[in-house]
Amino acid sequence: METLFYTSILTPLVLALIALFLDKNYWKAYLQINKYIYFVLAIIATYFWVKWVRINTSFFILDNISIIFYSIIFILSFLISIYAVNYFKTEIDHKVIWRWRLKQYNVMINFFILSMIFIAISKNLMIMWIALEATTIFSAFLISFYWTKSSWEAAWKYVILCWLWVTIGLFWLFMMVMSWVHSLDFTVLAQDATINKNLLKLAFVFIFIWFGTKVWFFPLNNWLPDAHGKWSTPVSAFMSSILLPLAFYMIIRCENIVNFYLNYNFTSKIMIFFSFITIIYSWFVMITQHHYKRALAYSSSENMWIIAFAWALWTPLAQTFSLLHVIWHSFLKTASFMSAWNILLYTHTWQFNRIKEINKYMRNSSVLLIISLFMLVGLPPSPLFISELWIIWQAYTINPWFALVFISWIVLAFVWLLYNFSSLFISKDNEELIDMKRIDKDFKITSMHTPIIFALILALITSIIFVANFKF
Repeated sequence: METLFYTSILTPLVLALIALFLDKNYWKAYLQINKYIYFVLAIIATYFWVKWVRINTSFFILDNISIIFYSIIFILSFLISIYAVNYFKTEIDHKVIWRWRLKQYNVMINFFILSMIFIAISKNLMIMWIALEATTIFSAFLISFYWTKSSWEAAWKYVILCWLWVTIGLFWLFMMVMSWVHSLDFTVLAQDATINKNLLKLAFVFIFIWFGTKVWFFPLNNWLPDAHGKWSTPVSAFMSSILLPLAFYMIIRCENIVNFYLNYNFTSKIMIFFSFITIIYSWFVMITQHHYKRALAYSSSENMWIIAFAWALWTPLAQTFSLLHVIWHSFLKTASFMSAWNILLYTHTWQFNRIKEINKYMRNSSVLLIISLFMLVGLPPSPLFISELWIIWQAYTINPWFALVFISWIVLAFVWLLYNFSSLFISKDNEELIDMKRIDKDFKITSMHTPIIFALILALITSIIFVANFKF
């Protein structure tokens, strides 16, 4: 098992090095091979997940939590690699990019995946921090992928905010050590009466704020919409579906250390406070959005709020559904981004008011967008409906006001998201409308649609398996 495990870790590194020295004329063959390799890795990771394989070495760990993130990274890598083949072919045909630009994508995306894997499986918070900073570096090159002035501006904004604040987070990791926490390895802890509890509390508050920059918690959460506006679809799908939860996973590991020495009520209050502020801020920003790319980006904050809120309730059932929400949100957010970007590839606009009756011109993409959005906002039979329902129940048992606020903001976000996206399907009179008749009808299922269908099916299958085995 350990041989397969180490093979899965090293494979993205090997793929990145191959892409670095590969001739630009072989980009399509490389993407095809990349797709099949990640399919094998996804099978291995799924086998580990289903069999609950446990690995605990000097540097790496696969436990009940990390194995979920480890598996999702490889599954999404496979789905996104399927999408990338036709996505970049379309962009090259439309002369949006040139072949030589794909070398940057192929190299950086594999290093990006490698960095995310290290966040998921590392035992030491310092190694996790290095991997988190590495994701910032590699994804910054992916933001500037289109080589335009606006993409470079977005990349610099992203680097300055994320790199700076996550770097400051390193100082607060050192503060944990200064408070006499003996190790940043969250599996090796020893109770000590000399622990400086006040310093440890202060360290966690700032760790939550600084690493919350990557999770997209308020107040350092204004980088993501601009970045999404410049990222290619594969990168956007990775960022919202798995990198944001991975940053929260790092906060969870820090919380494990703090809770070992302190009462969990302190960390729970911090999480609940910042999660409520984040959703309030995000909703007020969402109602001013006119671009569906930015709207989907801000919807990520809603789901990260739900995940953090559920975890902060600190009951076994709430934390179980917090992790389930991570799984289901990862699949559904990937499907939503791919569906929205299919429309963008053909319409060349991301403004709600410039598109009308999209269902007449892009039947498959519009149907998949409707299904993805309905499931993303938690309408039955979406698996997110199950997790949100049980989180509401757990919140009600702790404090009825928590449940009331939770329901209110979910309904507001749900109404706004569906109201705006519904405008893509209705007839309207507007001087800025694009000529929809020039759009090629996509009545055939292509590799631009199959990963979306796979992601939706995976979300439903995992929910069915869970419901079938869960003792209510």
